[in-house]
Amino acid sequence: MTRFSWLLLAVAAPLAAQDAPPAFDAARTTPLTPGQWSYVAMPGGSEARFGPTFSIRCDRVARRVMLRRTAPAVAGPAAAMTITTDLGVRTLPYHGVVANSDAVLDAIAFSRGRFIVDGGGVRLILPAAPEPARSIEDCRN
Repeated sequence: MTRFSWLLLAVAAPLAAQDAPPAFDAARTTPLTPGQWSYVAMPGGSEARFGPTFSIRCDRVARRVMLRRTAPAVAGPAAAMTITTDLGVRTLPYHGVVANSDAVLDAIAFSRGRFIVDGGGVRLILPAAPEPARSIEDCRN
């Protein structure tokens, strides 16, 4: 075992042992929000879209990722969104812009089966899928 793989195991072990947040556990039996993920490459980045309701957009030049509710579009501080995954809960400002290295992106990409978006309208229970992970990874390369 290399030193690097040992380090990964040491970091991953405590994360795997943690219990999922109560909101995530409660949503395990709730049906997913209807829709599908799609992926679009564009100049300077990419975007993963979940139907007309949510998007994860990579701005490669700025090395930032924007998480955004797209329908209904709500702006202002009251529209802050909370992302819940099996690894934790994170509240983001209404614009949802984070650095490409932000841990919330890993939590979304590796969440077990789904993640939840609250705030700014109806609760979204979105399936974990390759498209968001791909857009997130685009911003890291």
